[in-house]
Amino acid sequence: MRCSQTGREYIIVATQYQLDGTREGHLARAITGTCELCKHQASKAQMTRHLMSCAPTYDARGASTVLVQLRIEAAGDPRYWLYIEAQTGATLQQLDAFLRRVWLECCGHMSAFHVGQREIAKRSAIGQVFGRKGLLFTYDYDFGSTTSLGGQILGQREGSLGRAGLRLLARNDPLPWRCEMCPRPATVVCPFCLDSGPCLFCEEHAQEHPCAEEEVYLPVVNSPRMGVCAYGA
Repeated sequence: MRCSQTGREYIIVATQYQLDGTREGHLARAITGTCELCKHQASKAQMTRHLMSCAPTYDARGASTVLVQLRIEAAGDPRYWLYIEAQTGATLQQLDAFLRRVWLECCGHMSAFHVGQREIAKRSAIGQVFGRKGLLFTYDYDFGSTTSLGGQILGQREGSLGRAGLRLLARNDPLPWRCEMCPRPATVVCPFCLDSGPCLFCEEHAQEHPCAEEEVYLPVVNSPRMGVCAYGA
């Protein structure tokens, strides 16, 4: 599986393994996302503009404070993305817990934030370390089978999240993975075969795969950690 870019839109290129061992890429629809506030659908670039007007409309009651807006993507696979808004006083520990809950948590692995080569303490306030527009940072979850993310600070605004330290503004829609043996939607992934052969299957073809007896299948999910460790089990 790989990602191909045409213009500004990323499209899925799912790898189909033929019986003779060759690979044939076939394209699926352009990737969109959904605003978690109003359910509007848009591309990643369009979502940035949409949230400028939508987010203030859904602010909580209460005194306004400075909010930091972030976009986070899977490293090497920008089809997976999140837009997040955080109070400046929220900590990286809270952002870590948020990312685990939405995308990553499987076995309580260690994680770390970095700006450049410098690791940032999780007790740090987001407004203190992520206060500059355009700042880039990275995040790694699990130092064995690592899932790496990249983040960018989009800017700040005045608003209110109520008691919440962070909120999810938007995320990519589920990628339409297809079974690698037929045109039907894939429902499971074989973690043993992620890098060595067909790994995405519908329910019928999952039963025919050589690894079926191992009972190792994981569900197809909307996460860059799909198929890794025990995520989704």
